[in-house]
Amino acid sequence: MHKKDDMNLDNLIQSAHEQNLHILHIVVRQQGRIIAEHEFSKEKPDQLWSVSKTFTSMAIGIAAHEGYFDIHDKLSTYFPAANHAKFDRLTIRDLLCMGTGQAACPLDKARQAGQGLDDIEALFFSEPIIYAPGTHFMYNNAATYMLSKLISLRTGICVLDFLRPRVFAPLGIEDVQWEQDINGIDFGCAGLHMGIHDLSKFGQLLLDEGRWNGKTLIPRSYIQEATQKQIDTADFAAAFATTDHKSGYGYQLWMNAYPGSYRLDGLFGQYVVIIPQKQAVVTYVSNEPTNMTGILELTWKYIVEQL
Repeated sequence: MHKKDDMNLDNLIQSAHEQNLHILHIVVRQQGRIIAEHEFSKEKPDQLWSVSKTFTSMAIGIAAHEGYFDIHDKLSTYFPAANHAKFDRLTIRDLLCMGTGQAACPLDKARQAGQGLDDIEALFFSEPIIYAPGTHFMYNNAATYMLSKLISLRTGICVLDFLRPRVFAPLGIEDVQWEQDINGIDFGCAGLHMGIHDLSKFGQLLLDEGRWNGKTLIPRSYIQEATQKQIDTADFAAAFATTDHKSGYGYQLWMNAYPGSYRLDGLFGQYVVIIPQKQAVVTYVSNEPTNMTGILELTWKYIVEQL
């Protein structure tokens, strides 16, 4: 189904077909309303992979505002295991911007080695710190898990339940789940399931600096920090990396090469691209195993020029 509206997506759709890009849905919003959308398959709550990270980040921002902690607090304030080696220098902010100083992601390392993930906290603290915290970007799923665990430790509830009344209910998001580990901690780095229209609304909330229907749901000052470059990613060397991966990282958000824009970014082509200059939010839910960045680049090739 293609909804003909203010923007023509025909060239984008044709390009997606030609490249065999497995996009499931696309929704484009501008000035707060949907101006175009295309449904390649029926909408359902999809696994958002690392797009989940941004939701964890926003939970951190809200919890900090409510006084549960300060993002500049040392991790050792809340995790006794952080009192050894170089971990006593780590702050919550270092985890938010993927600047733990570790050289490998403990969670990915364990998964590749066939180890269990029953104690991700122990895995995190077993991976040594090589670089000064806050100075070296290394994409770290375990760091985001630790942020999720921090929310649970300080509030007594998981991230999903923390966000339900504060963000999801005001946005009208009801059909949402988050996968947990064996200890009842939301994975944080992945595992959030949501439909594209709900995800698009969350993107709009970020574009509007945390306000929805006249009410502040997420502190504006936190979103302003989260959506700016907090750490350099010029050395990010993944095979798929483009200029959109080398333009910096905020608090669980990627900066794009397009000026002032940023994105939520998940495996297999989950993207929420937020372009403040154009007052636009471009959301993709996909199942693309080989060319994820090809989906992101459709935004710059076919959408921006029409905004």
